[in-house]
Amino acid sequence: MTQTQTTITLTMILGAAISIAGCNKPSDGGAASTKPVTFTSIASEAGIDFKHENGSKGRKLMPETVGSGLAFFDYDNDGDTDLLVINSSGWAWDKNPLQAYSALYQNDGKGKFTNVTKEAGLHFSLYGMGVAVGDYDNDGWDDLYITAVGDNRLLKNTNGKFTDVTKTAGVKGVGLPGLAPEFKWSSGAAWVDYDNDGKLDLFVCQYVKWSTSLDPYCGKNGTRGYCPPGTFEGARNTLYHNEGNGTFKDVSKPMGILDCAVGKSFGIALADYNGDNWIDIAVSNDTWANFLFINEGGKKFVERGVETGIAFAENGRAKAGMGIDAADYKNDGNFSLVIGNFAEEGLSLFDPMEGGAGMFENNAQSRGLVSASLLNVTFATFFFDYDLDGWQDIYATNGHVDDIVSTYQSNLTFKQAPLLFHNEKGKKFNDVSKAAGMNYQIVGRGAAYGDIDSDGDLDIGVVDNNGKFLLLRNDGGNNNSWIKLRLVGEKTNRNAIGARVKVKAGGIEQQQYVRSGGSFLSESERTLTFGLGGSTKVDSIEVIWPGGTSQVLPATAARSTYLITEGKGLEKR
Repeated sequence: MTQTQTTITLTMILGAAISIAGCNKPSDGGAASTKPVTFTSIASEAGIDFKHENGSKGRKLMPETVGSGLAFFDYDNDGDTDLLVINSSGWAWDKNPLQAYSALYQNDGKGKFTNVTKEAGLHFSLYGMGVAVGDYDNDGWDDLYITAVGDNRLLKNTNGKFTDVTKTAGVKGVGLPGLAPEFKWSSGAAWVDYDNDGKLDLFVCQYVKWSTSLDPYCGKNGTRGYCPPGTFEGARNTLYHNEGNGTFKDVSKPMGILDCAVGKSFGIALADYNGDNWIDIAVSNDTWANFLFINEGGKKFVERGVETGIAFAENGRAKAGMGIDAADYKNDGNFSLVIGNFAEEGLSLFDPMEGGAGMFENNAQSRGLVSASLLNVTFATFFFDYDLDGWQDIYATNGHVDDIVSTYQSNLTFKQAPLLFHNEKGKKFNDVSKAAGMNYQIVGRGAAYGDIDSDGDLDIGVVDNNGKFLLLRNDGGNNNSWIKLRLVGEKTNRNAIGARVKVKAGGIEQQQYVRSGGSFLSESERTLTFGLGGSTKVDSIEVIWPGGTSQVLPATAARSTYLITEGKGLEKR
């Protein structure tokens, strides 16, 4: 993929089923749009000149395969969606090591970006992996936690300027026995108020026990290649409790996180999976059983991946999970999980079983996700409503980990095309990738969504491992109606992470969580976007704040952004 403008056109599949079935008809008589939606690659014209570096020099060190993530968030509180892209670098032990830098881009509100990395205090080099965005000190400014090979970084945001407070906060990451600190390898991270005390805690994934001396020769037909995850030992994840004074305490052991089996963890999806008003944590693992940490009243987590059915494939073997996300894609009140996996495994789609008492079943095949994804290595994957018809669609980035894969497996390629699946009203996902023009190939890694031009529809950012950043503008998604909701907690954490929002419009009820994590090493914007099809108003909004307190808000007009402050009414932005 180059910076040459590439237009991706697709036709929304809407309307006909509504008129035939007579259900989901907008209550105000509107009809959903069937006009084309286009995604256009605009990084260069938008002012984004980011190039990812992975430090590869032919040595085939495993971290070079993973890439990095990004975040859409409003770092300067001006109401616009800004962009942070995480970079890796050269290796510190190299002679004249490559210095590569993450990049923060300030949005002018119309989708034009300016690099403000130095001014914001983020001009430093590390072998970066992922990013989590959250206001851990409840001062109204979103802070950053960046994971890395080596020490992680906590960056406190003060009026748009970031200060490294990692050392005093105590969250640089947990080392592994026998390894030097520079070989610590953290991957995904997410902010979560697990005990509902109003302060954001931090969950950090560890990937594998790795160092240059532990990275052996791997190859095919005499050519050196990257070693698979099975070559390395797993690691244990970390849970930090926010003490409220700028410091964090490692509570992994007393909270039951350290007690579970080691994993090879990448992604985090937060939701209340068992309906008890305590946020649980789903974790995707690479060639290891996926985890589902059930929150028992904020006092302990119990790992239930095997019992609930998300740990293994149908054959009893663990898949190579990377990205993960959760959504109520069927609009039936239940949250499902999508997980990106390795080649010849296909996407996983875990739906709650009807009457299954917290059990899940993998319905990826019957929902139409497997055949299109089978030959891909899927890293980022997330739910979002790209055409704003009221049903959550799926996007996935793909790209193999071994640049010589085609020399020993002719049906696989190193660079791979992304995937876009349209949600057919919760019944099935239709692969519209080729019809949409998504036939360009990249080594896709982190991906996230955000409304960069404030036009209502959701745009996409993608990290190409060791390549140029892609910014894909959504043109035409806002032919359908929408509403955006930004939540602010008062008694609960200021970001309202863990709040669940229900929106009724057009004869359906949708729900979404305000959350951190999801996708792969990345964070999408926190403002919630609900597609409304042809409806011109929302019939009602209900917010279930962390802890279970419900707040019901009246009908309101569509095509607007609203602020909801805990215990108060709607405020148009």
